[in-house]
Amino acid sequence: MSRKTHVKINDNILVRFATWLKMMVDLIAPKNLFLVAGRGGAKTTDIVSERSIKICEDMPGAYFFFSSDTYTNALKNIVPSLIEGWKRKGWKEGIDYVTDQPPPAHFLLPYKQPETYRHTISTRYGNLFILVSLDVITSAVGNSFQHGFVDEARNQNFQKLKKLMPALRGYPLFGHSVYYRGLTVTTDMPNVLEGDFDWIFDREKEMNVQQIKDCLNVAITLNKVKRELYNALQDKEYAKVKLLQKQLFRWMVDWVRVRKDSTLFYVVSSFANVDILTPGYFKDSLEALGIEEFKSAIVSLRPSLKKGEKFYVNLGEHHFYDDGIISSYYDKFKIGDAVEQSSLALRYVNHNAELDAGVDFGDMCSMVTGQETGNYVYLLKDFYTLPPESSKELALQFTEFYKYHKRKTLNLYYDRSGNQYSKIRRDWVSELADFIEYKDGISTGWTVNLMSRNQATIMQEEEYNLMKNMLGDYDSNLPTVKIDKFGCRELKSSMELAKIKIKIKTNGSKTIHKDKSSEKLPAAKLPMLSTNMSDAIKYFFFRPAWVKIAMKRKQSTLSAPSIG
Repeated sequence: MSRKTHVKINDNILVRFATWLKMMVDLIAPKNLFLVAGRGGAKTTDIVSERSIKICEDMPGAYFFFSSDTYTNALKNIVPSLIEGWKRKGWKEGIDYVTDQPPPAHFLLPYKQPETYRHTISTRYGNLFILVSLDVITSAVGNSFQHGFVDEARNQNFQKLKKLMPALRGYPLFGHSVYYRGLTVTTDMPNVLEGDFDWIFDREKEMNVQQIKDCLNVAITLNKVKRELYNALQDKEYAKVKLLQKQLFRWMVDWVRVRKDSTLFYVVSSFANVDILTPGYFKDSLEALGIEEFKSAIVSLRPSLKKGEKFYVNLGEHHFYDDGIISSYYDKFKIGDAVEQSSLALRYVNHNAELDAGVDFGDMCSMVTGQETGNYVYLLKDFYTLPPESSKELALQFTEFYKYHKRKTLNLYYDRSGNQYSKIRRDWVSELADFIEYKDGISTGWTVNLMSRNQATIMQEEEYNLMKNMLGDYDSNLPTVKIDKFGCRELKSSMELAKIKIKIKTNGSKTIHKDKSSEKLPAAKLPMLSTNMSDAIKYFFFRPAWVKIAMKRKQSTLSAPSIG
């Protein structure tokens, strides 16, 4: 049967632009969507926003979770992007959805009464979206959800996320829906070199390619029937309308049936949205990111690990903890609020004890703060500044974050050259200490102890051996290192990416060095990709007592690793 390919446009038709990617996802409408798309691909504001609306319509009264790596990211970035997308689709706050409050009288109600509306979104269909942060995942595992949304999956550890999967459990009221107990997962291309999680690629094997092709083919035919039915209604061809209505019902049934338990896994570059982004966006992105990051972030080419041994050879996942956030701290913030980051949210800080910090100075100023507690050293939070900001802004970040700390004593460990920066003869350390102790001439209550006076220059080989021992658990007299993976995100990436460089002298002997070439990257890339932040931790740990213990193993640790 011949089909018309266009509808007759009139004032009753709302015309919207959609990329081919968006149309494909809408047509297939799978139970599970796993989408890896380049930056600027409108994943949340377009694809997830409209898909979530359709899921709300298909399962009125259902519970959904919306997960993020941290509450801060969810409240400030991810959920506001979802709501922005809803507004573009015509939804209005107070009419179609509300946040952090009981639903108004004209809303349908969810199938069960929630305990609290804090960090929730209610829709007029009676749905309840609950925000879930992976740093406090236990708060949600006892609930029951009918669909899950995971935004920026590259930032979310699946070992934590999978604890939430059993919460996608049944309720007979929603069993009719294709989306029932499904997942909507989107992300930029994960870069394991930067510490991203790439578990989304494990979901590719769950896709039945032939089933997805069948979903698309049936959907295209269904869409053609809908268009022809609309045109027949406009032309008042009622006999044809009756015939097309029967066809519509048959194809709709087939479309629902073929989509049952379907999974769509798809990888696409930012060029899918080129009509909106314009070619200039890609030119600017290439210049700003460089070719390697451009290939992964924009073109969605999967990065591969490079050969070579890491400088922090014993650094492992067991050195990072992800339960360091006290979730109740965020209860006072609503969706869209400016979230005040504070040490009050840290589980492992002792507010009645002194703080320690390692600092590295230069174009990028880096600070890592922590505390020694029993047999552990907890690295709690890192800070950094980029030009034109410097020590004043670094001090302000520290004092604002720790302003509720009770024992306001900071022990500062640093490179002794920081006392007199060679290029501009600037006393970085004293300047930073002054800005911490005084703000606009008024005492902040902090006392800074400069701990690295008269310390010799730390050679990179000495750093290698010290950190090999600190992270290797070789000696019980050395503390166990624990790093907050959320509070020290830049430190984690810097240490994981730091590469070792072996230099061979003319006599054949080997010396160990840290590859510092990453410090020549553009300023915006330094926090995550350079060795700057890892240098701050070098000074934090290079203390005479710990160095003395580490040197007991000098013969075994000074041997250079093999090359290649």
